[in-house]
Amino acid sequence: IISPTAEANKTLKETKHQKKATIGKLTVIKRKIETTTNIINTFSEEINLLDSEINETNSIIEALEEDLNKMKEEYAKMAYSAQKTSNSIDKLSFLFSSRSFHQLWMRLKYFEQYDEMRKRQIKAIAHINDVLQEKRALLNQKRYHKTDLLEYKVMENQNLTVIKEEHTQIVQELTKKESEIVHDLEERKKAIHRLDRLIAEIVKKEIERVNAEAKAKAKAEAEKRKANAKTEKERAKIDAELKERSVDVLYETPESKLINNSFQANKSQLLWPVKRGYVSQGFGRRPHPVLKGVMVENLGVDIQTNTGEEVRSVYDGKVSAVANVPGMGMVVMIQHGNYYTVYARLRNVSVSTGQKIKVKDTIGYVSQDQDEMYQLQFQIWRGSEKLDPEDWLLKK
Repeated sequence: IISPTAEANKTLKETKHQKKATIGKLTVIKRKIETTTNIINTFSEEINLLDSEINETNSIIEALEEDLNKMKEEYAKMAYSAQKTSNSIDKLSFLFSSRSFHQLWMRLKYFEQYDEMRKRQIKAIAHINDVLQEKRALLNQKRYHKTDLLEYKVMENQNLTVIKEEHTQIVQELTKKESEIVHDLEERKKAIHRLDRLIAEIVKKEIERVNAEAKAKAKAEAEKRKANAKTEKERAKIDAELKERSVDVLYETPESKLINNSFQANKSQLLWPVKRGYVSQGFGRRPHPVLKGVMVENLGVDIQTNTGEEVRSVYDGKVSAVANVPGMGMVVMIQHGNYYTVYARLRNVSVSTGQKIKVKDTIGYVSQDQDEMYQLQFQIWRGSEKLDPEDWLLKK
């Protein structure tokens, strides 16, 4: 999956040829504003982090320099003391003037330890010098990196200004075409309603079919139990259970239960229906980008993608329907137990009703919508309940 920034840049580049302002183009530009703002915020966070690291490194360098100066002073005193001792007393005379062998041995040890201490001091000074050089090099590297980030941040801020100006211009153009936008919005609502009605009808028929099979099976089992019942009370209890089962609910067969559990276990892990893309319009109700006071509803998500993008099944299942819905193009509906995934605005559909399908199998290609954008409408249903697909798809 490529980054949202790269996707937005590619889509924006593809819309450059469009001379007229459209809601689709406005959506792409809004996405670009969001991603560019995120980039700028990321740069700001990295710069702040670098500032902290630079300050910390400076503190370490200051402490090391202080230690180094103290060690140099101590070594200078030691060297001066050694030179003074060497000038005043000859080492050999000092050793042979010892009164006993033990005293001679002690004086030898003193000279050895003194020499060892001087060597250790020299090594310690050299080590701290090396660490200082390393820290100074690291500090310079961080400063260079900070300079680069600041330059990138300035560039992105300039880009953001240009994009915002374009956004304002498109909003102004679209505001002048309010009647046309209202007409387009009504047409989109009709198309969504047609799709919603189609899905609801298919789901309803499937529920009725499963319920009819479950009720027939329950009735047959109840008749057997009644035949074997010994008392009238037992037979009345069986009749009551059968009456309770007559209420329309969504029954699960052992097979559908297995599929349901498997699908449910993949929540937030489902494969995206396109390899490249991002959610341009989320699930649910939200304000219209141009018309003030107008709310629009999305029964799924719109996934903005590229020309000729392949659409694939997000999970194993069976094709429930393939239909041409005016305003939504070709639509494919795939059943996964009591769950359904819906793919709209397709072309060159390569599956048929009743066909069993595997995850990643190609079902068609994204077609162009009214705004000349390539947006897949993707929905997830559990029975007759509409779900937010972003809760189910793998997080980018």
